[in-house]
Amino acid sequence: MEKFLNKLTARLAAWFPKPAAVIVMARQDYAYLEQRAQMLYHWPVSVKVLLENYLLYSTIASLFMQVFLFRKGVDIFAGYPIIIVNTAILLALNRLLIHRNHALFAMAVVLVSLVAARRSGTSAAAIVQQIAGALVFSTYYLSMLTTYGLSVPRWMNLYTKGALFVASVSIVEYLARTLHAIPQLNDNRLHWPYPEPSFYVYMTLPAIGTYLTAHLREGGGYRLELGIFLVSYIFAQSSLGFLGLFLVGFFVILLRRITLLRFFAFTIAAGGLLTAVFFLSPNFRLRVTDTFIGLVTGELQHVNASTFAVLANGYVAFSTFFKHPLIGIGLGGYQAIYQQYLPGLNNDDPTIGALNSADASSLFFRTAAEMGSFGLIALIGFLVVCFRVKGDVHVAIRNAIMPYFLIRMGRFGAYFSLELYFFVGIYLLNYLHYRATLKSRPPPALETRHAV
Repeated sequence: MEKFLNKLTARLAAWFPKPAAVIVMARQDYAYLEQRAQMLYHWPVSVKVLLENYLLYSTIASLFMQVFLFRKGVDIFAGYPIIIVNTAILLALNRLLIHRNHALFAMAVVLVSLVAARRSGTSAAAIVQQIAGALVFSTYYLSMLTTYGLSVPRWMNLYTKGALFVASVSIVEYLARTLHAIPQLNDNRLHWPYPEPSFYVYMTLPAIGTYLTAHLREGGGYRLELGIFLVSYIFAQSSLGFLGLFLVGFFVILLRRITLLRFFAFTIAAGGLLTAVFFLSPNFRLRVTDTFIGLVTGELQHVNASTFAVLANGYVAFSTFFKHPLIGIGLGGYQAIYQQYLPGLNNDDPTIGALNSADASSLFFRTAAEMGSFGLIALIGFLVVCFRVKGDVHVAIRNAIMPYFLIRMGRFGAYFSLELYFFVGIYLLNYLHYRATLKSRPPPALETRHAV
């Protein structure tokens, strides 16, 4: 390989002197980085341990840092600088990896988007911006998950501890604000430090499923942890939070072992709890009522802002999908297409006309509009294929993450939510590990022979 590169460089130098000089410099830079990476591995043990601990705990911390820093064309959140710095560190350590299938899928998305953009007018800059950000975040998290040396259950354990810490601090902050010990916010529900309660739900929902699974498996325990999350969700008064708890119960309790009696018991209990929440929570009742009225009448004039965002974006997304059913309008083109429908979307509050138009209010909506059938098949296919695991550990991880996917993808369509890439990586690796265990098992005849 080295001889081939030397010949290629020499030939390019003869044909194109300036470009060849750039290639030579690039090769020298790569050699320097490789040398630096070797030096890093020979650091004192204490320095290596410090660096590894920083990478581990900053990665976990980044999951909960969907906190707004500033807006410069796009929303910039507190976790972004951490990922950029850590990506550079992994690159220097020669641990920044991208799998061939990962790269091929990204190339397919770009090609499909460029073809779709010719008919829809989506700018190439928007496509490049979206795919570049998604590649950076996905490559970083997959590299950390696969090269750090921790198992998938261990990663989930670290995440749940972080989520419990966030929930505990959020309850303390909420109580202090309720008692007027600290200044009040516009929204008196629990959501600190996030912009709104739904973000808090996205960050913590998989932890509830994890603790509930451990509680059921051990026949008790973890009551305090579950109580903390339950209290925080009651204080958050989020309809997404209540629906998320219902889904956690469905996946963790019902799918754990399905029987006819268990199904009826779960249905009655869940129906009773949702009915109680409907009458006890004005916020939940308003959203359910307005959504039902909006769907039945098709009238969005008098509905609340949250309902308007979901129904209006659903209308725009599926109208776009029916016009471009195969490959959509191209990655990053949704906000521009939304503006074409904006004059016909009216509400009593004129300031919410373009609410959630940047992310389509749902990843399913946005995928349908921007990537058409190609994107929907890829997204739903990923969720369905990786769902097919067996074994207590693999099923527990799957059942903890799936409610998060349904809630997060159903109500939030942004591509650059950091915890999304972490859980996609965990979900994928959980499935791949399960498949690897199947391949490593001996044939049934050998199993019988050993048993004898």
